[in-house]
Amino acid sequence: MYIRWHTFCHTVCIMEIRIDITSEGPMTVVHITGSLSGAAVAQLRKACDPIEGSFVLDLSNLLFADDAGIDVIHTIVEEGAEVRGASPFVQLLLDGATGI
Repeated sequence: MYIRWHTFCHTVCIMEIRIDITSEGPMTVVHITGSLSGAAVAQLRKACDPIEGSFVLDLSNLLFADDAGIDVIHTIVEEGAEVRGASPFVQLLLDGATGI
């Protein structure tokens, strides 16, 4: 969970996930930072749906994913995305979901 303090409005905003889409040469890369659970699962799906062709799902900064988050990652991979940078913990979650 990320907490960001806004000095201009004196409020605290809690951010579960950050999704950045960049290009590395001809390849599109979707960077995920934070926790993939709850409403963040739909946000990731919405961010990835318009991407045509194969792309990279960079999980280097993904801290946690619940069952729905793991399921959406698997769905995105089945549709042609490549996963990179998963931490040992996140990789264990991904492997456990497939029974490998």
